[in-house]
Amino acid sequence: MKRLALMGLLGFAFTACGSSDGQAATASEGDNFCKLAQVAKDDNDALDDLVPTDPAKVKVQLSGAIDSLTVVEAAAPKDIKDTVKTLLTNEEKLESLLEDNDFDFEKFAASDEGKELLADDSISKTGEDLDAYLTDKCGIASDDTVATEATVPTADTVATDDTVGSDDTAGSDITIDLGEGDDAINKFLDFYELGTSTTLSDEDRQCIVDALSGKVTGDDLNEAINGEASDDLSQTLGLAFIGCDVDVES
Repeated sequence: MKRLALMGLLGFAFTACGSSDGQAATASEGDNFCKLAQVAKDDNDALDDLVPTDPAKVKVQLSGAIDSLTVVEAAAPKDIKDTVKTLLTNEEKLESLLEDNDFDFEKFAASDEGKELLADDSISKTGEDLDAYLTDKCGIASDDTVATEATVPTADTVATDDTVGSDDTAGSDITIDLGEGDDAINKFLDFYELGTSTTLSDEDRQCIVDALSGKVTGDDLNEAINGEASDDLSQTLGLAFIGCDVDVES
């Protein structure tokens, strides 16, 4: 399963550059703003290494990333100022929602406000716009590996390429306590909604839960989340989605 949407939200790129009123018209490679942008990018890229089940680390590193982006926003040139400001606003909103949920990522992802924020496609688009600007003006390479969606498999495969963890290499090291029974299935579906930025209807969710109830364990679903599902498990999950007529996001 690809990297969770949280990391896509945080994996922003940044930039800037000169004018007579003290505010640059645009950025140019090597100028002060581009140097600040590199620092902010590094701080935000570091969030890819976060384990979403460690609230303390999420709190500290997200706060640091926001501090860096705040500096970037203050120095942003005119042609990218609004874009940086929008990203900062979204990141601060994310921090506020996580704080409301004790920086518990699972609680945040399951909340109505969390689902709404993670389903906002404009956030990824704004990040992409800024990333392109950073590459063009500052010569800072974009991170083409950042993924903002997760997949739940078809009948043939269950998320075998990436993980639901904080980066693409951490999969087998991450264990999420999903519980057992229907609770585990519902938590698994929470991560599916989170990773794909979609919302299952109550009817679709109940259909999938009914289809999987008694057929999968919490450990099974953890294997699926980490891209380690067996062929039988992949088929079971895929058939549940197909049988409930739920389109699989990719």
